[in-house]
Amino acid sequence: MIKTIKAKTIGFKKILDEFPEVRYAGDPVLRQVAKTVSLQEGIKLSEKLGDVLMRFRKAAGYGRGFAAPQIGENKAVFVTFVDDQLQTFINPKIIERSRETNYYRELCLSSGIMAADTERSEWIVMEWMDVSGKKRREKVEGFLARLYQHEEAHLRGKLNLDEAVDGGIEFAIFDPLKEQLRKSRN
Repeated sequence: MIKTIKAKTIGFKKILDEFPEVRYAGDPVLRQVAKTVSLQEGIKLSEKLGDVLMRFRKAAGYGRGFAAPQIGENKAVFVTFVDDQLQTFINPKIIERSRETNYYRELCLSSGIMAADTERSEWIVMEWMDVSGKKRREKVEGFLARLYQHEEAHLRGKLNLDEAVDGGIEFAIFDPLKEQLRKSRN
């Protein structure tokens, strides 16, 4: 285990060097409620976020989403990368969520080599504006619902570490690509 943690630490140092724009747990911008933006500002910011996310994926081999506070911008924008496609969410809001929940050991680009076992709603309904200026509303479930909730939490000043279940923070020494949604903690 110690050997794995050392290897993860060395890998994290490389990430720190390659991504100086990324903010990490402890940075005050990650604790602020993000401000709404205009369409043009959202598009410009989403291009920057998409660039950082794609470079991170290439360097680390994982990463599904990135929110503006994670690059020091207190703005209500996030991007996701799902099914080989970037998607932009401008001024997103979760307007409904299920009572049913699931668990997952979440990684976060702003949490370094730490993971947080979090309980989140199985499905949500989210509203946002896309890059064409169209207001969107969609019900999503499963992993996609989890991803959207994780990124939207950044816009409320929350990290996955804040939302971990009791005793749910650990070094990320597991393979994140093999992690599965669970109905219970075990």
